[in-house]
Amino acid sequence: MRFLCAERGAGACQPHDKASLDIFWLKDESLEASDNLPKLSLTPMRSYGPENRRQKRQPQHQRSSVEVDVESLLSIENRCNGCAKGERCCCSSYEVCVTTMELKRIIKVLPEAAKLCPHLLAVGGYDNVFEEEEPGLFSIDTTEDGLCLFAYWSHHRIHCSLHTVAVTLGLPLEQVKPKVCLLWPMHFSEGDEVLAMINDAFLFDCNARKAPGSRSLSPGFVEAIELVYGEGCGTQVKHAAENGDRRTLLVTRR
Repeated sequence: MRFLCAERGAGACQPHDKASLDIFWLKDESLEASDNLPKLSLTPMRSYGPENRRQKRQPQHQRSSVEVDVESLLSIENRCNGCAKGERCCCSSYEVCVTTMELKRIIKVLPEAAKLCPHLLAVGGYDNVFEEEEPGLFSIDTTEDGLCLFAYWSHHRIHCSLHTVAVTLGLPLEQVKPKVCLLWPMHFSEGDEVLAMINDAFLFDCNARKAPGSRSLSPGFVEAIELVYGEGCGTQVKHAAENGDRRTLLVTRR
């Protein structure tokens, strides 16, 4: 599997343990009726997909600052309009991991997401599409083709149901969509504490090389950094790019 992180964690992921996740759903009262969350099946769905996928994951500690490789981000322009059939897609190339807080937010919008992704429905509730990777970190299961179970087809393109639900309900994207997905193709490289462009970004049609010497940051990056790290953070990176800075240090506000 390939793993991605919105922030760096301390330890490696442990093997999947479906039994321990069953216990998690039964015992963690924070995910029970006190939050008025939709009911999930106690048995996680099986995760399929290619064995060479990397994983999008977050660490278990909260970052107070993030260093950004501005020069790396200036080399790429990203525009997402959904992936057409036959195109390489980020929704099927990586395994997405979410924190407990992100998981709870996703569960709250499952009724709306299931309207776009009926395979999420189960008898009396919704399928449990999460698998525990390590304490406080859960991966989202996929179809047999490796496609995220929250992805759906519309107008011959793949789209994210969580993104669509957030827009439809007027909810902030960062309160519904996983942070790692908001940031992509930005990524914390394995063993590196710096946010930069992921090394396989140009394998995807939504990413294009920018002309050498460009100091204009992709608007999508500015927006994503604002959503994930707080108001003013994206603007700081934008100004750093315009000023010729190779790196900048963000003090996170989320």
